[in-house]
Amino acid sequence: TPSYWNEYSFNFVAATTAPILIFSFTTNLNSNYFLDAVSVTLITLPSVQLLENPSFENSTTKATDWLVWCAYTCTGGAGAQVTWGTNCYLSIGNCFLVDCPDTGSGAIVYLGQSFSATIGSTYKIDFWLRMAYGGGSTSSTLFNAFVQ
Repeated sequence: TPSYWNEYSFNFVAATTAPILIFSFTTNLNSNYFLDAVSVTLITLPSVQLLENPSFENSTTKATDWLVWCAYTCTGGAGAQVTWGTNCYLSIGNCFLVDCPDTGSGAIVYLGQSFSATIGSTYKIDFWLRMAYGGGSTSSTLFNAFVQ
């Protein structure tokens, strides 16, 4: 049964001038993820988005301005790509999909983007995530978001 969209956010203090926001999606069997409305802002200037193409609206199937790696571990399903429509947040626009069914021991996909920062300044990361289950075990399903 599909899950609902959940909003997640966290703050971090920049330790470099070019931090990288990274999402990791680990999935097995019939689980998939939808990621949308990603935001990185300076905590004192929340109206200025620091990411390029944060909601994947400037993309077709390839996530423009984002780097996707290890997608080769996702051998079934739609893979790691941009999708659109009712699967996305608010059922409109584009979002990022990781769909790797029946991969046995699991697949792991990374999505990331670097942005400009000032060392010592505090930034807010915000995003919407939906994990959908198509059946089977979800014991190896794991999602992480971190800044490197």
